[in-house]
Amino acid sequence: MARGANAKVAVTEKIAAAFGKDFIGEYDKKIYVWADDGGERVQIAIAMTCPKTFIGEVDNNAMDFETMSEPGQISSFKPAEVTEEEKKNVSKLLAELGF
Repeated sequence: MARGANAKVAVTEKIAAAFGKDFIGEYDKKIYVWADDGGERVQIAIAMTCPKTFIGEVDNNAMDFETMSEPGQISSFKPAEVTEEEKKNVSKLLAELGF
C-alpha cells in the first residue's frame, strides 16, 4: 500500500462529513464536492498527495498574503553547477548512443 493511503481515506471521510450532501465522491484519484461560486453551483475537484518533504505549521491568521512566499518554498534559487566530470560523462554517453 502506498505511503499515506490510510491517511487519505481518513481525510476523504472528514471532507465527506464536512460537505455533507455537497460531497459528490471520488473519481480519477480526486475528491469532488459542490460549492457556491457567487450564486452559481460549481464542482470543485480536490487532489491529495502525501508530500515527501513536510512543511512546518502555518498560522493562517498571522500571514501577510501580500508579501509572503509560499510555505516551505525557498526564497532564493541558485541552480546547481555542472561539474567537468558530469560534462564528460554526458559527452561520453551521447557519443555511445550515436548522438
